[in-house]
Amino acid sequence: MDKVLLIGADGQLGRLVVQVKPENINLHSCTRKNLDITDRDAVKAVIEHISPDIIINTAAYTGVDNAEKDNKTAFQVNAEAVENIAKSANEKIRIIHISTDFVFSRSNTRPYTPEDITSPVSVYGESKLAGEKALLAYHPDNSIIIRTSWLYSPFSKNFLTTMLMLMEARDEISVVNDQYGSPTSAISLARIIWKFAAIESAEGIFHWSDKGVITWYDFAVEIQKQARKLGILHTDTRVIPIPTTSFPTPAAKPEYSALDSSKTESLLGQSTAPWQDQLQEVLTEIKKAKLN
Repeated sequence: MDKVLLIGADGQLGRLVVQVKPENINLHSCTRKNLDITDRDAVKAVIEHISPDIIINTAAYTGVDNAEKDNKTAFQVNAEAVENIAKSANEKIRIIHISTDFVFSRSNTRPYTPEDITSPVSVYGESKLAGEKALLAYHPDNSIIIRTSWLYSPFSKNFLTTMLMLMEARDEISVVNDQYGSPTSAISLARIIWKFAAIESAEGIFHWSDKGVITWYDFAVEIQKQARKLGILHTDTRVIPIPTTSFPTPAAKPEYSALDSSKTESLLGQSTAPWQDQLQEVLTEIKKAKLN
């Protein structure tokens, strides 16, 4: 039975990693309350005490816009903390670390492969890339980096939950229609993380997102369509497509950040599922929670 240390267990992805855990896993979970990952001594002590076979790091500073003014915290959590984990783990421990499409620039017109050149355009992207580099520098031979995009879940603050809240409260909302990417269900990603955990020979950088390249506007329209069908929303909200220039934000967002998951699909023997199907699964979970 593998002993696994999960860091970031209270985040939207970490909660789902716990939820879909295979039965043959001895899981030890750390949250922000019981482990300060920016404290190297604390990280080292926990790893030495638990002595895991695998470390899964889902902890991250994900406030993309806030990172522009709080770059110190962003780098502490997304880069220095990853270095703490990498330096504290012996070479036999496998590390699975989650990264982001924001490590790429805005100019591509095809899905990015793991081998493509990185060029982040925001502090958040820079901090996540620094975390990747720290992991590969200090724990190069037994680490997996999984980049994902547009992550959402049934809970926490994310695009899906924000859209549902706005659609419930307003007659009209505006959504950007010139940024392209691939939504990824945190349920889908959590299952993939455990599949990686089961393959001892896997190492390096991989991509995983649900199938399809869309805009945020497309995503919002489908959210409303499915939520209305499931009875989560009871009235229609007008969704207006707008350009990024009409919705300025502190952080620059990639204009195109879809990820090519074919390397992961080949390794795992599993294709990505259409994003609409994964959205339906997450919305169904939300409906169940409302009924309970």
